[in-house]
Amino acid sequence: MRVGLISDTHFPTVATRLHPAIFQVFEGVDLILHAGDLTGPDVISILEQIAPVIAVRGDQDQGLDHLPVQQVLELGGKRIGLVHGNRPRWLEWPGFTWNMFFGQRWFLAPRFYVSVVRRFEGENVDCIVCGHVHRPFIGDVNGTLVANPGSAYINILDRRTQPGQYVSVGMLEINGGSLQASIVPLPERWQELQREWFGNVEREA
Repeated sequence: MRVGLISDTHFPTVATRLHPAIFQVFEGVDLILHAGDLTGPDVISILEQIAPVIAVRGDQDQGLDHLPVQQVLELGGKRIGLVHGNRPRWLEWPGFTWNMFFGQRWFLAPRFYVSVVRRFEGENVDCIVCGHVHRPFIGDVNGTLVANPGSAYINILDRRTQPGQYVSVGMLEINGGSLQASIVPLPERWQELQREWFGNVEREA
């Protein structure tokens, strides 16, 4: 079973559309998990053109109250936790401010992923998929596999805090008793991608 992982698309509030490479990367997946901060309902309908979508609500998802804050899914014999992972603003604004003024620094509210794992205490999950920090991450946190696919949108305001290697989605592969997560980087410049696939569709300034 192949599951596409995506988070923090911020469409249409920040991004003008979904990254075009997503459709190629997710081709053939059985399911797509969105870890929140969609910021609009159209994201789900667009992704559903590829595969069924399960999403949770992030801290920027006003008007999407029908989405759960977190849930546990039974996929391929594994229990997968899905949550956005937001924390109180007073914990997160120092890191946000640091990144805005000083550029590419890993300055994150302490123990972010520990707090994510604690949200699923007693649930016996094999893996947790989260988002929120716009940084891809795969690692063992207190004995639980945690996967953050990063953010899939490109916004000029984020160029210092979200360079090309941080524009990404993820993939979860469940095969028998094994479970493997990976990060899939996306091309940073949409215009270059468009020219490669469709020719010179945009005139250079």
